[in-house]
Amino acid sequence: MDVAGRESGKSSSSGSESVSPTPDSVTHAATRWLEAMNELNASDDEVHAAVTAPRVKKELHLVTSRMDSDRGAGRKHGFQENYDNANAAPKKRVKRKHRKSTIDIRKEEIAKLLKELAHLHTRMEQLNARAIKPCTADETMSEAATANRVLRRVIQKQQREVTQFHALMSEYSLFSTGVGSPIHQEIHLLKDNESRLATLATTKAHALEMGARFLKERCPRINPYKSMREDHGYEAPNGDFYATYFSTYQFESSVKKVFEILLGHFSSIEICVSEKLGNVTIREDDDNLAPEISQNRLVSTTIGGLRMESNTVYFSHYEEEGSEPGHEHGYGLFVADFIDEDERSPYHPHERIRRDFSAVLELTSYPIQLHTSTKNTSSCNGDEGRIVVVTRWVHSRVHHPQYEIPLSGWHEMRENTERWVQTLHQTMLERNSTMI
Repeated sequence: MDVAGRESGKSSSSGSESVSPTPDSVTHAATRWLEAMNELNASDDEVHAAVTAPRVKKELHLVTSRMDSDRGAGRKHGFQENYDNANAAPKKRVKRKHRKSTIDIRKEEIAKLLKELAHLHTRMEQLNARAIKPCTADETMSEAATANRVLRRVIQKQQREVTQFHALMSEYSLFSTGVGSPIHQEIHLLKDNESRLATLATTKAHALEMGARFLKERCPRINPYKSMREDHGYEAPNGDFYATYFSTYQFESSVKKVFEILLGHFSSIEICVSEKLGNVTIREDDDNLAPEISQNRLVSTTIGGLRMESNTVYFSHYEEEGSEPGHEHGYGLFVADFIDEDERSPYHPHERIRRDFSAVLELTSYPIQLHTSTKNTSSCNGDEGRIVVVTRWVHSRVHHPQYEIPLSGWHEMRENTERWVQTLHQTMLERNSTMI
């Protein structure tokens, strides 16, 4: 500032002295101004240095103090951590479990099973001893009564369950019966003998095959030495009455003899029916076209005056021995089927009640032990005989009349059909007894 004043003073004095400066004076003034500016910059640097140095020293002192304090705190923290680690309790090391080998595991399993087996043996011995131990009369009667009550309850429960199933099967059986015979083949006979024989001969092989297969499937697994019987009856919505009969019965004879008895019965069936039922039964034809084929055209008049007609063909077959059980000492088979239409002997639906039959009859034999009986005792003599088993299935259909008849007459026709089926058994018993 002093320099500036001086310069300004000089300038003002020089200006008073001379109005137009010379070039030398201008150069000299500029040089002086530059020197003054340099001096001013130097003084500013000294002032800045004087001010900055203490501040830098103070900041360096603060940084150094902070580092010393941090270093001291670190040493203290490290010492405290080492002290805590030294005073802390040492942790226990977890021991690793020892793994059993497969052999040891198998040995333990075997030992366990052997122990269980020994226990079961002991239990079995106790039960055997209890079974062999004699019981008193009171204990035996009370235990038997308790067992009977338990068994009776179980059996009755099973019977109720079977009854429900039997009801369903009965419904199905009645429906199946109303559908028709499962072995029937449609048969249409013309008037000339050659065509009739050809038709029946063609039908025979298939009829016998179907009959044998059906009876094998239909026959229940029962004791062939015991008799049984099963009947079903059903009236269809159109008024026709269907019925099926299944039975087995035995004869002490041979298959060949029983087969001959049946051949004789079918050849003179009208006589047997008239004798057993009291009806008047006649044969309208006698067509024995072949040795194993016969046709029966029968007309019966009941006690009430109603007339019934049937047209049935019979096929028969006999073989001396077979490979199946029961066929070793002879086998006989009969199959009967009704004629659908016969031009030589047509049906008369407005005058007679039509009755259709389909049947299968099989003859087999099984061994039995012969018994010798005296007045007071009977014993087995060791000789082996044969018993003939007759297995029979019959399907019948009584057509509802197409003319007016009393209700009692219709019931008589149905009952007459059932009695007709039973005449065969009675006739066989009578003829077999005469042949023995």
